[in-house]
Amino acid sequence: MKTIAPYLCFAFVLAWPATGAERTGEDIVKAKCSGCHATGLHGAPRIDDREAWTPRLKKGLDATVAGAIKGHGSMPARGGMADLTDAEFRSAVVYLLNPRFPAKPPAAPGALGPNQKVVDGVEISLGMKPVKEGVYHLTISLRDGKTHAAIEDARVEAAVTNPVMGTDSKPLQRETFSKATSYGGDFRVTGREAHVITVQVRRPGAARPIEARFDFKG
Repeated sequence: MKTIAPYLCFAFVLAWPATGAERTGEDIVKAKCSGCHATGLHGAPRIDDREAWTPRLKKGLDATVAGAIKGHGSMPARGGMADLTDAEFRSAVVYLLNPRFPAKPPAAPGALGPNQKVVDGVEISLGMKPVKEGVYHLTISLRDGKTHAAIEDARVEAAVTNPVMGTDSKPLQRETFSKATSYGGDFRVTGREAHVITVQVRRPGAARPIEARFDFKG
């Protein structure tokens, strides 16, 4: 649900310790989101304000979370926290809606979202944020599939293919925000056809790169 996304304002104040443990919605909201949602700053719906949240949930919780994960308007994908898993992000949204609801998401342990894949022990997460008409900023975050530690020494390339417009391909640049490392670049995303995003990851010492493919519709 796109109307919710601009209001999920994550105030980046603290860096998360690399413990590998899943962060709860309460932890994420108190450390990152409360700057907007505790006070209603910039029109953000307050925590547990059912009257304010209800119109933003017309298509259901899953649609609301999915739209916010992609990013929209002034809010980047995953609220700018590239290292948040889909499950952690969902927990934060649930806590914003109802702090009394169990923080742990109902998804099965280890379940992946539509924009996450595990290939050869590497968890690859995709984020897409519109920059201007026909251009999106693509973000890839990498984690070790077992320890969930961030992978910061890889070389990453991405190709965005549209069956009509062709392929836009380039190496991604390392990006750091709130001490979280990701890899990103701007790509053409035009037309209503589904785009295929191909990501290649090369790690130091690896015999060959690993590859993941995602479907995306702008």
